[in-house]
Amino acid sequence: MDVELDYWTSRRRVEFEMARGATSREALLIHQQLARRYGDQARQAETAALVGLVMAQAPVGYVIDDPRLTTIGDPVTEAPRGRKA
Repeated sequence: MDVELDYWTSRRRVEFEMARGATSREALLIHQQLARRYGDQARQAETAALVGLVMAQAPVGYVIDDPRLTTIGDPVTEAPRGRKA
């Protein structure tokens, strides 16, 4: 599992535990808000990890943001050399 994902997940869990032990309404709300923010960060880290896995499986000649339309099963071709983005 990704280190960043582990970090944000553990921070979220700690904030929920802190919210359970909060002695005032204000402290409860602050810990809940922090837990939500850490949850958002964990989701972003999870998405980034999944994108990284998908990109690692892409063929070597695959071109990201290629304007040509393709469908599943089309052969992957290399972008023309010297073309400016």
